[in-house]
Amino acid sequence: MKKIISISLITVSALLIAGCGDGGGGGGGGNVPACTNGLVYDTTTRTCIVPNYPINPNNGPIDYYDYNKMFTYIGYGQTQSYNGDMKITNRGAYKAFLKESMAVCDRGTWGNYGISDCDKWTSGSFELSVRIDTNLRPSVWFRAYPQMDIFNYNFQIGFNGGGVAMNPLILNSGSNTLSLINQSKGMEIRANGSYLNGGGLRLIQIQIDEGTLADTNLVYELFYPYNGQPTKVATGILKRKY
Repeated sequence: MKKIISISLITVSALLIAGCGDGGGGGGGGNVPACTNGLVYDTTTRTCIVPNYPINPNNGPIDYYDYNKMFTYIGYGQTQSYNGDMKITNRGAYKAFLKESMAVCDRGTWGNYGISDCDKWTSGSFELSVRIDTNLRPSVWFRAYPQMDIFNYNFQIGFNGGGVAMNPLILNSGSNTLSLINQSKGMEIRANGSYLNGGGLRLIQIQIDEGTLADTNLVYELFYPYNGQPTKVATGILKRKY
């Protein structure tokens, strides 16, 4: 086989919208049935019910966000970072998410260096956004940046694998679900990755143990399958955008 060496100086990104499929992951297990508009699935009663909290207090979608840190370039090769509430809790699971569901790193089959290496990204920025529309359908959005460095480079050896790079990764499939958990005290959002890369059969879960869409802040846990087990990747606080 012929060795292929690819060199670039910029991160690959794509605005592809994808979803669907079954997967395993998170703390719940099993599939969540889809409910008709205006209803949510209650995992305690195993039925679709009318939620007892306002859905669209602003007569439109509800948006939340969180991040671990943001970078700002201030000149002369210097950057400044701003911390969010997100904390990465499992570096291995986070690397798997970056490689499989976003396909932004570790794509070279024989070696990855600079920002081709997922290790460079684990010390970078990771953003999460969640939108709940007026029909209670959730959309999930992820964006990642490697650690900013004036000497950043991208070098990989071998075949370029991993499928289509998606940064941001936008998951707004009609198969996404919002369901009630913890005896209706909390909720869980489920979304599958894209079939265009290695994340297609992997279930992404955002669990909120206590809280409703009437709250401006929601404490959450992000789960992703790692080594065959649902693994907590990050924790934080989702803040409503407006």
